[in-house]
Amino acid sequence: MTTSLILSAQEWRFALCGEGEPGELCGKGFAKLDENERVVLGPELRAIVQEYDAAVPEDVTGGGTALRGERFCMLIEPYPLIMDTLKITLYKDAYTLDEALAERGSSGDD
Repeated sequence: MTTSLILSAQEWRFALCGEGEPGELCGKGFAKLDENERVVLGPELRAIVQEYDAAVPEDVTGGGTALRGERFCMLIEPYPLIMDTLKITLYKDAYTLDEALAERGSSGDD
């Protein structure tokens, strides 16, 4: 399992702490409006946020953050094609995250 999400920094901040504007989270299928017209995170994004909150972040080269959670791991890094946007990649375990980090590091040495 390797899945990536592309979220604006604003959307990610809203998902993490409920501050700011939700951006396009509803349009992207990561949230919905409740009966009071408040934005509520969907189950997938809620699980990602819970795992993020429970893990210890580790800074990696290139401005990214790696997290090794209990259910899955993730790499959060700037998305170079769009300003103020993050790419959040989910990995099934620490081994696949470590492989991705090693590959990322070796490609930067070229």
